[in-house]
Amino acid sequence: MEEDKDAYIEQLENELKATQGKNIEVSSQMHSLTSLNKNENVIQYQIENVDLLEKLEHFYKGEYIGTLKNGEVGWVTPKDISQIPLNEFGVSAMMEIVSKYIDKNTTLSYYSEMRIYEILADLGDELVLYVLSNYEKMGMSDKFRKTKFRLLIVTTVHMIESTYRKAISGKTIEEINQSRIISQSDFVGQRPLNPLQSKKKFSMFNPRTWG
Repeated sequence: MEEDKDAYIEQLENELKATQGKNIEVSSQMHSLTSLNKNENVIQYQIENVDLLEKLEHFYKGEYIGTLKNGEVGWVTPKDISQIPLNEFGVSAMMEIVSKYIDKNTTLSYYSEMRIYEILADLGDELVLYVLSNYEKMGMSDKFRKTKFRLLIVTTVHMIESTYRKAISGKTIEEINQSRIISQSDFVGQRPLNPLQSKKKFSMFNPRTWG
């Protein structure tokens, strides 16, 4: 009878160790999944260009980062309307153009540096012609606003360039693919074997356990 009790206790200890080993394995898998999710968030951040578009829109509206009436920091609209380079039509017209260049497709493309220069040169020329042909309708109706013409074009082209540079030789898509391969390898590699797991299934309710 004493031997049966010792065997029972030993079996309980083995089952406890097996359970602990399984918990470690599950914990490791959860950690790996969390790492994968974090990695996906980083990837999403790499290809998103919303921040650039927002900055350009605020720039077209003449807004700048400053202190709001409630004391918080945010985008401030100038009190002097002459500091606002474009009207509503002008902002909409420019955003309609730039949103076709600053997007995920651009970031995930493959461009040589020379090709990027060609695209930006063509775009800069066309933007100059477009704004010159429509500057009054776009809100640049006085001398001061017209002084911002060159700055408007240069800032727009430079912001678009930053998006294209992510695609030089397919750099972004290559980094994303490499990052996913590493994360998936880590997930597989971190699944531990559990040598403590009992080969024989044991249950405390098994009548054969008792003498």
